[in-house]
Amino acid sequence: MMRKLALLFLLSSTLLFSQKKKKFDLDVVANIDAKMILMTAVGNNAFSKLVRPFFGFGFGGNLMTPINFGVGLDVNFLYSNVIYGEESKYGNIGSPSITSFDFFLTHRDYLSEDFFLEEMAGFTFYRQTNLFIDEKSAKNVNLGSGINLGAKLVYILTDPQQVFLSAKLNTYKTNIYNENKDIEKFYNQSTFISFGLGYRYQF
Repeated sequence: MMRKLALLFLLSSTLLFSQKKKKFDLDVVANIDAKMILMTAVGNNAFSKLVRPFFGFGFGGNLMTPINFGVGLDVNFLYSNVIYGEESKYGNIGSPSITSFDFFLTHRDYLSEDFFLEEMAGFTFYRQTNLFIDEKSAKNVNLGSGINLGAKLVYILTDPQQVFLSAKLNTYKTNIYNENKDIEKFYNQSTFISFGLGYRYQF
């Protein structure tokens, strides 16, 4: 009888310990995603007045801790066209393409069993490329930086698979110089608003 009680106590203790260990285990969750993006500039600047909205795609990922804070990276590839008739104001260079790198901190809020919201804030680095109109093989490259603020509304399809809608605000500043500070600001600074539709896989 004592041996049976000891065995039952041992099994109960092991089960209880394993459940507690699982509950308080500090696992880090990893996510990777791919998305389609629409991005437009706002305000009085060259991207807003002389260039059409950008279209493109991006890839990203984040690491999320059990306390619902994490870090992430998005890499985006975006393409646009100069508005017809504005080529001279834009600088007689071809349509722009932008590669951007968003580094951010993120926080997750669970809204229901199926939905959660992720807020993001961080820094962005840009590489803007234009082909010269007269020299197709020559490139004009500008580097820039800024901050990013955004959010993703995520829907859980299955345990590892999710889809999301995202919205993000990015500031942009590059290094074009002009003696007229108003002209310099027009070509040097911008604010972008972007929207994304994507698929995510969680590990």
